Amino acid sequence: MNTGQMMLTIGAVVLLGMTVLTVNQSLSNNGFILQQTEIGIYKVSLGSSVLEEAMGKSFDENSTESDLSSTASLSTTLGPESGETHADFDDFDDYNNYTTSYVVEGVDSMTVQCHIVYVDPSNPDGSTMTPTWHKKITVNVWGSVLPDTVTFTQIFSYWSFR
Repeated sequence: MNTGQMMLTIGAVVLLGMTVLTVNQSLSNNGFILQQTEIGIYKVSLGSSVLEEAMGKSFDENSTESDLSSTASLSTTLGPESGETHADFDDFDDYNNYTTSYVVEGVDSMTVQCHIVYVDPSNPDGSTMTPTWHKKITVNVWGSVLPDTVTFTQIFSYWSFR
């Protein structure tokens, strides 16, 4: 084998090595992106599920059995009643300060946290201590592998048709 052929062979081996490294790096990046996407889908699913569950409850503890006609009838304390656990939640604001964790085997462990406030319709981004016909829930979901937080916000309003 002459010097020219040897140089071509060495060049070909170097190019092949660089190509293999580039392909491996590209596959590794794709795997990471797929994992991030899977975790993101789980976060959105968990957050949506908790949000829908809360929205399916009565507006207020005092509206579970009868209609309300005055905001003075609304509960002033947001959160579960004494001794009430998640399985017993019967109204929307029981989810205030609710926190739970889920483990998705082989993917991530995730935490879901809820916060509920009364809102004034003229300022839906804020909150008020005075009971109104509108409550806002904020659901945050984050994980241990991918700690970015996914946040959902929804306003639940009380309507009574006579």
